[in-house]
Amino acid sequence: MKESKKAILKSLSKNTKKSDRFDMLVLNLALQKIDGDNFDFDGDAVYTVDHKCLIYCLSSKDSITIPEGTEVIGDMAFRRKKSLKNVVIPSTVTTIGQDAFYDCDSLDNVYIPASVTTVKGYAFAECDKLKTVTFGGVPKHLSRHAFDDSEDLHRVIVPAKKVKAFQRALHYDATDDEFLIIEKQ
Repeated sequence: MKESKKAILKSLSKNTKKSDRFDMLVLNLALQKIDGDNFDFDGDAVYTVDHKCLIYCLSSKDSITIPEGTEVIGDMAFRRKKSLKNVVIPSTVTTIGQDAFYDCDSLDNVYIPASVTTVKGYAFAECDKLKTVTFGGVPKHLSRHAFDDSEDLHRVIVPAKKVKAFQRALHYDATDDEFLIIEKQ
């Protein structure tokens, strides 16, 4: 349903519990960063009218499938979604924004499709249970801070013959015991 920034915020503020005030603050901040005044809210998430950018997810579901056609997962789009265990990122996504999945403590495995060309800073930082990240391709822009403080991250699986590219992008030091960058077979 096409709505203005004010209408979305007003509608949500009526139904917001005290515990959800953080969501309202982040959504308000995210909406301010986006040009335009009309957005689409499907009950779970706020998108640009053309659905190319997922601005912010309000759902507390443990599994989310981002709709096909979405190209950008916005800055802070899933920030602090503590119950989010599984996210399906479609092959239309090209950008994962800054802090997009920051502090999603239940997230344990992520597949990043080959279509993704940009993974911004702290996109998956402080995801306490994140164990494995699998890349379908090599992003042109991969922030060295994309996985900061994701303590349980043990494996980053990358396309064949691309280990060195990921080591450079992530400023990986093999002597550190952070995680292993493993080549897909």
